[in-house]
Amino acid sequence: MGILILHITILLLTITSNAIPQENRFWQLELLPGIAVVPPMPLKIHQTNHQDLSITAHYQTKSLQLPPYYSYRLSTFRHNKGWSLEMNHLKIHLKNTSSEIEQFSVSHGYNQLFINRHFLKNRLVWLLGAGAVIGHPESTIHGQQFEEKGGLFNDGYYLAGIVIQGAVQYHLIQTTHFILPVESKLSIGYGQVPVVDGHAHVPIIAFHLLSGIGGKL
Repeated sequence: MGILILHITILLLTITSNAIPQENRFWQLELLPGIAVVPPMPLKIHQTNHQDLSITAHYQTKSLQLPPYYSYRLSTFRHNKGWSLEMNHLKIHLKNTSSEIEQFSVSHGYNQLFINRHFLKNRLVWLLGAGAVIGHPESTIHGQQFEEKGGLFNDGYYLAGIVIQGAVQYHLIQTTHFILPVESKLSIGYGQVPVVDGHAHVPIIAFHLLSGIGGKL
């Protein structure tokens, strides 16, 4: 899934760049592992023949457990401004389960696919983005376990909702062809994912801290 999205990213940016003058343009690819924290959020589950369930969900992100949390981003810049496509792999696991909600997670990704606008100033990068939530839900509700198939590519991924983000990045190291960035950001998303005979409304606010490597061309 991640490789496919990266291929789509490269294709879209290549097509877009053909319509833009190339003078002083450069490209940048970043891999940014890190951690994310999600505060308590409302969770509502609708299931046929059952009363709706509404709780305040407490989530773990398990950022350092496999598969780990990360973002990767392909950007193009010119005259201190730029555009990018980004894949952010966020996971959520419900901690306060119950006899009715035995298990609920979106752990192969509450994936967030962004189109971002960048503004450069010295070693600082300001970023605003918007895009789509692509979720891979896993759940057992009222004793009914959701089969992790169907959706996109019949692989359990669903186009679930929308997301926006804001971020600031600082380059600890910055050379002609290499950067060592640290980044802090906030994302606000809403997703609706399927459960057996119903669906779950899953809004998510997440605080992110990332650091990794980047190459420039």
